[in-house]
Amino acid sequence: MRCKRVLKILLITIIVVGIGACVEVGELKEETHTIQLGEAESVELELHMGAGELRLQGGVGELMEGTFLYNVDRWKPEIDYYVSGNRGILKIRQGKKSGIPVGKTRNKWDINLSNDVPLDIEINFGAGEGKLDFRGLTLCSLDIDMGVGNLIVDLSGEQRQNLDVNIDGGVGSDTLYLPENIGVRVHVDGGIGSIRTKGMNRDGKVYTNDAYGKTDVSIDIKIDAGVGSIDLKLK
Repeated sequence: MRCKRVLKILLITIIVVGIGACVEVGELKEETHTIQLGEAESVELELHMGAGELRLQGGVGELMEGTFLYNVDRWKPEIDYYVSGNRGILKIRQGKKSGIPVGKTRNKWDINLSNDVPLDIEINFGAGEGKLDFRGLTLCSLDIDMGVGNLIVDLSGEQRQNLDVNIDGGVGSDTLYLPENIGVRVHVDGGIGSIRTKGMNRDGKVYTNDAYGKTDVSIDIKIDAGVGSIDLKLK
């Protein structure tokens, strides 16, 4: 496990530094995109961001409304949405990541999702800062693969059904905001660093809140920790 983690960190570092020729940093560009749900009854969302700032939250009427800022042309986001049967598939990817940018880069995604659509979300985030606010969303499953940086995940809102969350950490700090009134179980495996909690019960590698086992729905979180700190905060 430790060797696997080291190899992952090395690969992420190579991606961040870049491979090949230099890439020109240009003027800051802004794009807005709106995606209609169509005939889908649920949606699978895949986000792949190499490096930058990622902000995600709910609260819009459409499936997705997003604003994208970037100043490297090849980082232009690639957005694809289609419906298969009653299932929508939404993929948002950062453009080509190879090359070494010359100058100060900017790459920021602000993504807003519908609260009413059942969502299975997968996020692959290479390096940077992520602030993911899932309060109000109809979240069915969540998978996050974080490379290098700081990640804030807010799961403290009402949960309509059982939720499984998987977080593969890299290098940096992870902060999870968790509900007090919904049962929560967190299993932390591996990692080099610190785990800070307040108001949670510990049994070896497992942390639970007082509501765990007493509510109709629960949140089960598995964290494959990396190098850095993990904060579990009841809210």
